[in-house]
Amino acid sequence: MLDPSSSEEESDEGLEEERRDLLGVSGGSGPSNSSPRALPAASRDSGRQGSGGGGATRPVSPSPSLRSEGREEQERLLKEEREKRLRLQLYVFIVRCIAYPFNAKQPTDMARRQQKLNKQQLQVVKERFQAFLNGETQIVADEAFCNAVRSYYEVFLKSDRVARMVHSGGCSANDFRDVFKKNIEKRVRSLPEIDGLSKETVLSSWIAKYDAIYRGEEDLKLNISFT
Repeated sequence: MLDPSSSEEESDEGLEEERRDLLGVSGGSGPSNSSPRALPAASRDSGRQGSGGGGATRPVSPSPSLRSEGREEQERLLKEEREKRLRLQLYVFIVRCIAYPFNAKQPTDMARRQQKLNKQQLQVVKERFQAFLNGETQIVADEAFCNAVRSYYEVFLKSDRVARMVHSGGCSANDFRDVFKKNIEKRVRSLPEIDGLSKETVLSSWIAKYDAIYRGEEDLKLNISFT
């Protein structure tokens, strides 16, 4: 038969071993059990940081594609503005070219200048220039102008070639004026310089005197004053 005391000792030893095993298991799992307790605190800290960082949003920079699109749009607008300005300038230029003949100052005696001379009119013109050379008019002129008129009268007005051209209807008053103008241009360029008097002024004065001789306006004024 078994001794009751021995069985109790064996049972006590078994209980003691089981207790040690349980203590060992609980001791090894102690650190692992402590980490779950620390996790909520860490999660709370991270939650605070997340909530605090969410209040201040970072500025979002435009993407390169948006910047390039804005630059292209600005360049397109500038190009359209330049083209619009160019078209407007071209339009104004064309309008001015079209309107120039209508706005230009027209000579008052244009019809008479283009009118063809006949034999009787040529004879009247010769008589008027001859009267000027004879000093029968009140037109004041210097020696250089008188020499130019004398050359014009002797070489051009009295020539047979001019008489034939007038007879065929190929000469106008403007043609006579152009011949005189070309002759005096050569003479004026050969004249010495005069202080305070440009050669353009001399040309204009000589042309005005020629017109007065050709039209006979001085004689007409004299006739009116005598009457």
